[in-house]
Amino acid sequence: MAFDFSGYKVYDLKGRLIGEREGTPGDVPHFQNICDAIRDGAALTQEIAEGQKSTLWCHLGNIAHRTQSTLEINPKTGRIKNNPEAQKLWKRSYRKGWQPKV
Repeated sequence: MAFDFSGYKVYDLKGRLIGEREGTPGDVPHFQNICDAIRDGAALTQEIAEGQKSTLWCHLGNIAHRTQSTLEINPKTGRIKNNPEAQKLWKRSYRKGWQPKV
């Protein structure tokens, strides 16, 4: 599988086109690398633990934005403390029978 995109368009909140760009988005090489690693055993270009840290900050930023609150984070676990509304967004709810099993 290869990822190939021809570009993207950006719209404002009223649906007006405000920009566009041709070419492959910057995340495509990362997607291609993980697929190559899974299928062919290729070396990862990013250590999993480092990628998890980057992803965690993105998720926490989205949760803070959605709850319009400042988050207090447990530095050892990365989990949200003292904010029940934000903690609800920490995980998703699944329909019965569709819960992931690790």
